[in-house]
Amino acid sequence: MFKWLVLLTILALVSAEIQRIKIHKNQDHKNTRQTRKQAIQALKHKYHKTEDIIIYDDGVPIYVQPDYGYDYPSQNTDDYTNEELGNSMNMYYYGEISIGTPPQYFNVVFDTGSANLWIPSAQCLATDVACQQHNQYNASASSTFVSSGQNFSIQYGTGSVTGYLAIDTVTIDGLAIANQTFGEAVSQPGDSFTDVVFDGILGMGYQQIAEDNVVPPFYNLYAQGLIDEPVFGFYLARNGTAEEGGQLALGGTDQSLIDGEMTYTPVTQEGYWQFSVNNITWNGTVVSDGCQAIADTGTSLIACPPAAYTQMNTLIGAVLIQGDYYVPCSTVDSLPVLTFNIGGTNFDLPPSVYIQTYTEGNYTSCMSTFTYIGTDFWILGDVFLGQYYTEFDFGQNRVGFANLA
Repeated sequence: MFKWLVLLTILALVSAEIQRIKIHKNQDHKNTRQTRKQAIQALKHKYHKTEDIIIYDDGVPIYVQPDYGYDYPSQNTDDYTNEELGNSMNMYYYGEISIGTPPQYFNVVFDTGSANLWIPSAQCLATDVACQQHNQYNASASSTFVSSGQNFSIQYGTGSVTGYLAIDTVTIDGLAIANQTFGEAVSQPGDSFTDVVFDGILGMGYQQIAEDNVVPPFYNLYAQGLIDEPVFGFYLARNGTAEEGGQLALGGTDQSLIDGEMTYTPVTQEGYWQFSVNNITWNGTVVSDGCQAIADTGTSLIACPPAAYTQMNTLIGAVLIQGDYYVPCSTVDSLPVLTFNIGGTNFDLPPSVYIQTYTEGNYTSCMSTFTYIGTDFWILGDVFLGQYYTEFDFGQNRVGFANLA
């Protein structure tokens, strides 16, 4: 697909630049053990919705995908766009987009673990709590709206988000994508989207995992010549503020956020952003060797294969209480780092990162961020990604990691 996109980029009349997308944070929303449970439940549904696409071979997911090719123009340019992002409870990173003419504004999670864009619809029921709490897309108010005549259903969170497929202009930090297909949701069951600061999801995974084979917005950003390279990168600020939650760079690499060289590793199966990890060690103990992992900006936690899940929580001295693993808060500072060797480079997670602290009333508890959702591969969420600049390269089918400046 990217082979013919090259021609469109060359023919673009205006030179594109890297876009910087701002990430925001809701400081009033509290991170509690209940929000963690909701996040785990959502993650389980998210990664068990594509069984018709995945064929398992010794526990490693294999995706059926077209060949995108590697021949896009590598420019090593500083022309890119950065959108600053917001951080909600170190769990959700989101930025603003607009849809329609005149523009209607929405906060969306830029999610590398999915591939569809959807937002709430003005046609949702009055009884849909999540919809009523958020901005709603009004198709009749947009002069560029086109009906697709199709319904959509996306398994996300504790149920299926359902509604209609619409076509309209989607604008990301001034980049107007023409004729983008997206979902306007009329039903959001369960509580995954109630009391959250974002309105919807903008998936940034491969088209293979998109429901209804919809072309993801990032594909169209490149196809329509709005960015120079099919590359984007995340800086996710941990404990960021409402205005300074991080940044998403579209169309190139933001070198100002990087200290040293980027380590790249090939995508092993296109669909999710999946890659090989040479080994994962803790204080000299090998937790996993020659394993697979997925980089997912749409989750806050680290999901482990079953054996590693048990071993990690044993190593850190965690005790299982009502389904969650806790450690004595007094021991956190003395725990060793957890090291991921990716592409020959070691990437460390300190205990202050892989242990989360929750304060409710006068009581403080410390909980392991390691969870198990039934996968045989690791899912590296914001706990890991927030420590590094992470780049996603469609053109060369690779993921890159670098220390933050």
